[in-house]
Parts: sequence; structure tokens; C-alpha cells
Amino acid sequence: MEILPYSKDRQEEIMMVEKFYAEKYPFAESFDVLDLKNPLLNGRKNILLALQSGKVVGFSKFLSRQNFSSKFYHHIWLDIKTVPFNGAHEVMKKLFQSSIRPIRESTKSYFRAAGTRICVKLHESETERSRFFEELGFLPWIDFYYMERDLELPVMPVKLPESLLVKVWKPKKEPEILKYLSAEQSCFPDSPLEYRYLNYFFQRPDWKSQGAVIAVFDGKENLVASLMVYPSSNGVYYTEEVFVVNRWRGKGVARALMSEALIYLQNRQARSALLSVTSDRTTALKIYRECGYVHTFTRKVLVLPI
Repeated sequence: MEILPYSKDRQEEIMMVEKFYAEKYPFAESFDVLDLKNPLLNGRKNILLALQSGKVVGFSKFLSRQNFSSKFYHHIWLDIKTVPFNGAHEVMKKLFQSSIRPIRESTKSYFRAAGTRICVKLHESETERSRFFEELGFLPWIDFYYMERDLELPVMPVKLPESLLVKVWKPKKEPEILKYLSAEQSCFPDSPLEYRYLNYFFQRPDWKSQGAVIAVFDGKENLVASLMVYPSSNGVYYTEEVFVVNRWRGKGVARALMSEALIYLQNRQARSALLSVTSDRTTALKIYRECGYVHTFTRKVLVLPI
């Protein structure tokens, strides 16, 4: 068995491994070929391939999420998958061992944070992968709750405070993206987005054709709340990256923002809206339930400090 770096010539084989795994575990986190352009993959240098008899039988890839505060951790989101066969455990082991060095290299120049954690996200059906990572010393951290809102059901309009204005916004230029990032990073200091990722995301065809930010501004054009909508599949949209800046929390802005976004999607004949929220964000979870979202499934996160 060989462990080799990513090669574009092997892209079809990588996606075939992903397809096999998704068919066996439909609730596992998946990706498509466009995701291979994600800049957090470091020009695909963060992807390793396992070859046996000249064919790709598994891969590892990781996204490095840098933190800019000494209070929080850098997070490395690792994904290791194989085709189903008897030697899968050994392939995963080799891929994990081979990934440690590039993971350390990728974070060497990062801001000095509280530390670095390798994270894996798993559905309960993925028993083999769960057992594999637990044997390596990975421990439970948080859960991701996945929720859905049926847009065939009515949405009650909720008014914003009078001094605020909602807009459908598509940030394109650097000052607009930086305005968005400044507000977003103030709300999520533990997992901030980066400019390079957001710039990539806004260039994706699905975003360009059907994505938008439902944004709330104050009288001075400061961004005070935001929610992204973008397509998942036919008639289904994501409603993600929801935030309200500290000054405006507890004033009904989040509920009004959710209402605006859901009505916006209904007007586009969307059938349902999806979102995910971590188990530690209890206030957000309560608001989503009040807005009609129902829990559909959970993925747990296991972590290993390095």
C-alpha cells in the first residue's frame, strides 16, 4: 500500500470512494467535487491518497480553521474514508499517521492560540470510524444538531426594532466582505471565518445563482445581524451562518431575521430550509425550534489535542 499526495488525475477515484461511503452511510458528512477548491485545503496539499494495486482505496483530507484569540483552539477538521473492504482499518491507520506531519506543518505559522485540536464529525451509524478514532484517543466534544423547516407551513412575520432595516445582500467587493467578516468574527470568536474562505464561497456557482445574505443594518449601515441562504437540492435551501452582534441580542432581532429569511424562501417556492447548530448554543437552538425547525439527526464531534 502506498500513501501519496493528491493528484488531479486521481480526482475521479477520490469521488468514487466518497460515493461508495455515502451510499453505505447516507447520514455521514459528505462533499462534492467543488469542495476540493476550498482554500482551507491549502491547494489540495491537505489531501492524501491510499493506493493499493494502483487504485485509490481511501483518502484523508483536512481543513485548518485558524483562531485569532489565545482563549480558543485552532481546529483541524479531519476526514478519513475508505472503500468497504477487509483492510479498511489498516488503510485508515496509515492515512492518519501520514496526516499528522502535514497537519502540524499547516498550523506552524498560526496565531498562538490555546492549542490545536484534530476534530472528526461522525453520525451514529458510522460505527467503524467511531471505534477507529476512539482507539486513537479521540474524546467527545460537542454535537451538531441538524434541523429542517417545512416551508409548506405558514411563517409568522416578526417585526424588527424600528431603527433597523433588512436587506437582501450579496457581498462582492473587498470592503463588503470585510464588513461581513468583522461582524461575524465578533460573534464567533471560537470559530471565525477567514477572508480567503468567504471569498471562495461567494465565487461558487450555487451561491452566485441562488445564494444571498439576509442582512440587518442599523441607521449607520453597520451590520448587526445576518443569515445566509443558498441551495442544497431541488427546492431545499440552507439557512446557515446565523448571527446577531452582542449589542442587539435579546431584542427579538434573531426571530425577525429568521422570519424574513423563511418568507424570502417561500417567495422563491422553496419546499424546506435546513440548518445546523452545535449543542452548546442553547439559545440559538431554542429560537430555531420556536421558528418551526425540527431536529432530524445528529453528528457527534470527537477531538484529539496535538
